[in-house]
Amino acid sequence: MIMEGNNLFHDRFFLERLLGRGNFSEVWLAKDTKTDIPVALKIYAPATGLDDQGLNVFAREFSLVVNANHKNLLKPLYYDSCDRKPYLVLPFCQNGSILKDVGQFSEEQAWRLLRDVASGLAWLHGMNPPVIHQDIKPDNVMVAENGDFMITDFGVSTHLKSTLRKSMSVAFSSAGTIAYMAPERFGKDNTPIMANDIYSLGATTFEMLTGNPPFGDDGGLVQKKGAEVPDLKGDYSDQLKKVIAKCLKTNPWERPTAEQLEKYAETALSGGRIQFVDEKTFFQKHKWTIVAGLSAIIIGCCGAGYWVKEHYRKMAEIERQISISLHNDSIMKQIFSSEGIITQQIHTGDKHEEGYEVAYINAYDELAMALSLAGQLMEGAGKEETDHLLAVKDSVEYKLYQAYSNFMDKSVLFEKDEPDVSEEFKERASNISNRIDVSKYSKLHNKTDMQFEVEELTPIPIQQ
Repeated sequence: MIMEGNNLFHDRFFLERLLGRGNFSEVWLAKDTKTDIPVALKIYAPATGLDDQGLNVFAREFSLVVNANHKNLLKPLYYDSCDRKPYLVLPFCQNGSILKDVGQFSEEQAWRLLRDVASGLAWLHGMNPPVIHQDIKPDNVMVAENGDFMITDFGVSTHLKSTLRKSMSVAFSSAGTIAYMAPERFGKDNTPIMANDIYSLGATTFEMLTGNPPFGDDGGLVQKKGAEVPDLKGDYSDQLKKVIAKCLKTNPWERPTAEQLEKYAETALSGGRIQFVDEKTFFQKHKWTIVAGLSAIIIGCCGAGYWVKEHYRKMAEIERQISISLHNDSIMKQIFSSEGIITQQIHTGDKHEEGYEVAYINAYDELAMALSLAGQLMEGAGKEETDHLLAVKDSVEYKLYQAYSNFMDKSVLFEKDEPDVSEEFKERASNISNRIDVSKYSKLHNKTDMQFEVEELTPIPIQQ
């Protein structure tokens, strides 16, 4: 049945007018005849409906976000299905989405958009399992009566999108909103990660200020091929330009988290100066120059002759020790930073979200970098740190092996009935076997003493 206006849907909702149409759904302004209030009705697979499996997947996905109580999330009020068409009942936003204001945002509105959407994303990303929106764009940011910005259309996972896509007619099978997709989404491993949402928010904010997404309709695909992010032209503060540039970083792990982005925006709105977590302070940048200057002053105050020579010798040794200490201090700060990333990635992987092995792979890559740094420590330092990192490396390797084994089993399970799904699991397994020696663990797999626990990463004390 084709959806038409001036009709009663599911014996309750009177369809008044079509508000929008997406890849998988239609949104209608409707009147709830039981309460006589206007609502937004989002109807999925409106032309074809879903099979039993699809309906079950949809119901399970909805259950993940039914308690999404956050002021910057437009929470669905109700879920049901009619004629095998699942639908959501949402509050009707009289102000609509921010799409109508593209290219007209002031700097203050841009900061409010970054703050509100980042706050909503932080809540979604913090769920267990985390919810990754995957489609942040102007159409999906609504304006509340009090002016707050609210995210809608969250909770639609890759699995559900695949289910819906298989059910769509040609009219509903477009490729999606490429203009807001991050570069990594166009790679071989395009498993959704939280950083994808941050890129999309950066692209959305860029468009709200300039009138166009940073790369037009081609999104991060152009950036993946080597294009540089265009400058944000206009009379905007350096802070805003820098924040948007960070959101649009090619490397997803260089983008701020949703929590960090929310704090940056709050600081800017309150008139403060943002201290970016990945940038050094003045003292950190010029520490060696300051120490060298002080050393020169001390030497100059020590008199002449023998005492000058003796003090110079002592100061030279002190400076040598300071140089080693500063070198080791710099390396240790980098290792400490890596450990923070490793801990976060392990925590994300342990939540077993969709594509959970990506977090372990990233942790493994970060471990390799941290171990390389530990090898650069001078005068025998770093043995304790190296042993610690190697223990964590063994733990992460074994978690990756478990994921590899799981994916290979599933590829066999789906090989006959769903070859596409089988091939996807094989690719995910291959991403792991390209990094670790799976044969090492295969030989030990049946041994009862093969027990690994991820060692908790205790911050290493650093001399200030």
